[in-house]
Amino acid sequence: METEGSACACPECVAMCQHRPCWPTPDDAQRLIEAGYADRLMVDWWFDREKSKTIYLLTPAIAGRESGEAPAHPEGQCTFLDEAGLCRIHDSGLKPTEGQIALCRNRTPADLHEQIARTWENDAAQALIDRWEADPPRGRRLLFATPQAR
Repeated sequence: METEGSACACPECVAMCQHRPCWPTPDDAQRLIEAGYADRLMVDWWFDREKSKTIYLLTPAIAGRESGEAPAHPEGQCTFLDEAGLCRIHDSGLKPTEGQIALCRNRTPADLHEQIARTWENDAAQALIDRWEADPPRGRRLLFATPQAR
């Protein structure tokens, strides 16, 4: 996946950040954690209908859902969106891959959300979520997840 380096503050791009946080790859999430933003993340998921399988991932939180879980119908402003409608972490190099790719001036792949979700479809990525949930203890994903769902 190619990423775009420049920020955009057009209404279309800002609306993306107001609607739902962009998804990171596991490497992106690890960098956010290492930069001290673990408490600004939440657990979200992608449901693969073909495999009847849920893929869990860490993502910047919807404002008010920090250190928790995405709601059943995840929608809301990203925790990193500032008062001017700009991404607070863009210039730090920590902006999630989906946000780097999904800009108004790009031809955003129709399946970008799924492509990002699939980067979490492995044991190492799921272990990152387990470590995040354990330190400090947060979330209930592990209590309710069935072996088929993981």
